[in-house]
Order: sequence, then C-alpha cells, then structure tokens
Amino acid sequence: MSTPELSFKDIIAADNANVFINGNEFADAHNLNGVECLAVVQDVSTAEKLSIGLSADNAYPGLYGSRVMVTCKAADLPSIPVFGMAFELDGNLYTVEACDEDMGLLTIQLIGNER
Repeated sequence: MSTPELSFKDIIAADNANVFINGNEFADAHNLNGVECLAVVQDVSTAEKLSIGLSADNAYPGLYGSRVMVTCKAADLPSIPVFGMAFELDGNLYTVEACDEDMGLLTIQLIGNER
C-alpha cells in the first residue's frame, strides 16, 4: 500500500505550523484583535532607525511612536487586516500600516502612538 504524496501546499501549511509559527521556537501566544493565537511579534522601530543610519536617539525627534511587525497564520484571524484599520495587539491599540499574505502567513505592520 503506497502512502499518498503531500502536495507543495500541504508541505507549506505544515511548515507554517511546525516551524515558523511554533510555540517552542519563535512564536508566543498573543491577543490579535480579540483572537488568542500564536504569532511572532517584533518591534522594528529601533532596527529601522539604525538601518537608515540614524541612532536610536536622534531619529524622528519629538515623535513618540512605535512600529511592530506581527507574523501569524492567516487561518487564525477571521479576516485579513487592511490599511488604516484599528488593530489591537495584546491590549495596545495600533493602526495597520500594511498587511501581506504569503503562502498562508500574514505579515502585519502596525504603527502606534505612545503619547
């Protein structure tokens, strides 16, 4: 009896769950707009400032905000976030700056005002 071969899409879906969004590896439990799920959350504010040649102290003086990137499985959210919508991450309110879907994963870029 032969074992059915997995399709490429099946392999990607398994990798999304077992590698990229794995609670024992990169992901942690987060509340994304009221949905508890595993996600990778990165604060990209400092990294972005340093990558364009500015120190963390002199970039955008007087602006109190943050940029966060969230990666999660698209199937975990009831709908795909869109530009400009309010988005709550772990009890903090952000605005969606961009959202990309690729092979079952969402990469959501959020901006927040910390004033």
